[in-house]
Amino acid sequence: MFELCEAKSGYVYNLDVYTGAHPTNSEHNTVFSVVDRFCDKIKDKGHCVYIDRWFSSPKIFDHLSGCKTKAVGRVMSNRKEMPKQAFSGKLKKAKKYHANGITSWPPSGKTFMSFS
Repeated sequence: MFELCEAKSGYVYNLDVYTGAHPTNSEHNTVFSVVDRFCDKIKDKGHCVYIDRWFSSPKIFDHLSGCKTKAVGRVMSNRKEMPKQAFSGKLKKAKKYHANGITSWPPSGKTFMSFS
């Protein structure tokens, strides 16, 4: 199930039950497509979206930033779109590694946050 909710009140802006691959559109359930489709109602209004690590990527954060929508979320270092140089070698705690705001998080330096 995919949901877009307002954090303070819990109001549900958008809801979709995942029922498997879309029969006519292979792009329908991609990570980018799901986030883009769900944020349609709040784009260009200055909102900030907090995204689960499964949906976070520099590509979607850049896209939302272009739509005047901020985004924050944990990211997976092995995602295709992640800049490889950001995760090579030993990481320093709380250091910014990419212009899009990929930051290691203390105390371990092994959790990464991205923000637009």
